Amino acid sequence: MNNILEFINNNAIVASLITLIITTFIQVIFRKSDRKYTEKIDKAKEKKKEFENKAELLIDNNTEDDGTIPRINLFMTDFTTKISGEKSVDFYYSKDVLNKKKYKHLKFYMKNIGNADINQLDICVTSQKNMMLCNVESVEMFVNNKFVNYSYCYDKKILKGKTIMIDIAYLEESRIFGLLSCELVLLFKDSYNNLYEQPFFVHQKNLYEPSKITYKDYKNHITTDLALDCFEHPWMW
Repeated sequence: MNNILEFINNNAIVASLITLIITTFIQVIFRKSDRKYTEKIDKAKEKKKEFENKAELLIDNNTEDDGTIPRINLFMTDFTTKISGEKSVDFYYSKDVLNKKKYKHLKFYMKNIGNADINQLDICVTSQKNMMLCNVESVEMFVNNKFVNYSYCYDKKILKGKTIMIDIAYLEESRIFGLLSCELVLLFKDSYNNLYEQPFFVHQKNLYEPSKITYKDYKNHITTDLALDCFEHPWMW
């Protein structure tokens, strides 16, 4: 070891090369650290900008309705199920679901108070095990065919500052209201093609602020595939 150090001390070129290598190595480490820090800062700025530019729905039941506000007419109810064959589930509803005279209604005016347009809005139930949702015109079709549905897609734009009205019809005896969890979730794609969800506590008339979701989360909300597997294999719930 002493011989190696003595050789280095007596050889200026070797000493310079070793110093250069060590200096370069340290610079590489610091540059890499600086790059990671810069990327972290840039990502934080991007997320902040994305959050500030997102769309957001707010319940505004003080809205004056002049008859031009778009309406979404939905129906919610509970159901029972029966496995009718291999990979086949039948859904059964109250005998009164087709009697519109017995419908109760909850109406919500939803205003887009965010900084982006909403290109598409999906309204979905959260408890696929025992709740269904569809537009009012489709109730008879689902009941007669013993089908289920969990979401409704409003495929028209909701521009910044504009309002829609959601009318939710239900039967008084149906068990659609949750005590601790939200009954619905509002999913939307904004004008930047980002997907968000807003938990909607219907009974409490409360709408949480939006949070970003993945396409997989979105698909699980709007399709029946996962739920049908759970009905056939109850331990999956």
